Amino acid sequence: MTKSLFTFTLGIGYLVIALFASLAETSSAAPQEYPQEYSQNYLQDCKATAMTEGLPDIEAETLCKCTLREFQQKYTLDEFKDLNKRSETDTTASDALIEVGEFCFEEILFEE
Repeated sequence: MTKSLFTFTLGIGYLVIALFASLAETSSAAPQEYPQEYSQNYLQDCKATAMTEGLPDIEAETLCKCTLREFQQKYTLDEFKDLNKRSETDTTASDALIEVGEFCFEEILFEE
């Protein structure tokens, strides 16, 4: 992948993660599955946003599934919702969401 494509896709990741930071409202550190309806809505909205920003279908789906999985491993649903809400004004909260996005973009970029 070229550097300009990497920069473009990383920028998309920031936008997608920022969007979902505002859509959700955070939870605690025990791995768990969020309610099915919440997860389906997250994946649907995430994928639509990622594709609108230029990410191909397969990569958008991979990114969104990865971010959901990582958020579920790190945060309870309530923590995740809270983190997303705080990310609008708190750079530490925003950075926590971006970190997950970066991790998942690396998964997409370096998969074989």
